[in-house]
Amino acid sequence: MTRPAPFDRADAAPGVVEIRDAVRAGRARPQAAVEACLARIAARDVAVRAFVEVGAEAALAAAGTAPTDGPLAGVPFAVKDVLDVAGLPTRMGSRAGDPRPAARDAGCVGLARLAGAIPLGKTVTAEFAGTQPTPVLNPRATSRTPGGSSSGSAAAVADGMVPLALGTQTGGSVLRPAAFCGIVGFKPSFGLYPVAGMKPAAHSFDTVGILTRSVADAAAAHAALVSDAEAEAAGAPTLGLFASHLQETVEPETQAAFDAALSRLSAAGARIVPVAPPPGFDRITEHRATINAYERARDLAGEWRAARDRLSDETLAVCERGFAIPAADYLAAREAVDAFRERCAGLLSGVDALATPTAPGPAPEGHAWAGDPRLQELWTLLHLPSLSLPMPAGAPAPLGLQLIGPRYRDRALLSTALWAEAALA
Repeated sequence: MTRPAPFDRADAAPGVVEIRDAVRAGRARPQAAVEACLARIAARDVAVRAFVEVGAEAALAAAGTAPTDGPLAGVPFAVKDVLDVAGLPTRMGSRAGDPRPAARDAGCVGLARLAGAIPLGKTVTAEFAGTQPTPVLNPRATSRTPGGSSSGSAAAVADGMVPLALGTQTGGSVLRPAAFCGIVGFKPSFGLYPVAGMKPAAHSFDTVGILTRSVADAAAAHAALVSDAEAEAAGAPTLGLFASHLQETVEPETQAAFDAALSRLSAAGARIVPVAPPPGFDRITEHRATINAYERARDLAGEWRAARDRLSDETLAVCERGFAIPAADYLAAREAVDAFRERCAGLLSGVDALATPTAPGPAPEGHAWAGDPRLQELWTLLHLPSLSLPMPAGAPAPLGLQLIGPRYRDRALLSTALWAEAALA
């Protein structure tokens, strides 16, 4: 396997805010930012394999007409290949994907363009945003998985090919790759970003997310996508230490890093308080699995009917399980989840955010498994905003700190994350 040269942060693409501010001030042209990113992709992606398609000519043309006064002026970005980009095919990581160019942008891509950003290409995804491994290399730990299913988006940002990428999360497909690749991943409240032009995986959970190398860059992208003011660092927050049965899955090395991070946050002024899981927390994973399988099968019904011979064995197995679930079981699971969300309504009362490790451990060795989603997926099920930021170095591979906020308090969560990032620096 070809390995990339060691990652050099100084050689990486500048961040979202740095590019945006330079373009808006007239110190840089969008074309220069695009050309620099395209050059790094050409030099690095033969080894990293983050992109499935690069639209260099279209990106350079778009850079010449992109707004230079917008909140993402001149910012090149990458797009997970389950989201449409006009002029590029959306193959969804599958031989059953459509090879024809998309006629128009997905809603989130269109919003980014309106803000002045320029899409460079499509990044590798697991088939239909599922759990299968991909050929993408983890730039920060080349012997380990980059996570999934937004593996290409995370690797492209982590390697400095682009300052911003869009991914999607149905379970943990933005936050886990972010943690494994040592970058920031942000999943907004369910329904806050448009999903028009996205291939559904499980429509009750599907959420578009953001991958960047800093919280400030994520805050800038989020503000542009929702037409909100950019988050600013808050004062020292109150963080809820959330301990559940899932804590048993956390590896000792990760627990030690998490405890050390909390100690640093506490020393910087954060108040750490225990938060107990609500009744039924230990059973909700079963209901989530029922909903996920039922909806994945039905969201893939067109491919199941017309292109079954081009689906992977893993996707075929998911569909078979999902089609075997009766409506009564699905509806019972939906009702149980609705009731659970109501019981969780006060979970964050008295705290600014909950804190957990993003994943039980660092990225698994090899590329056969994309990692354990359980520490991320329950917050996706609850429709709450969540964010992963890197914990201080010390482990053999990156580890993530996960912060979870109240629904629709996305800007407040980003403010807390800005404070935490600075305190951990």
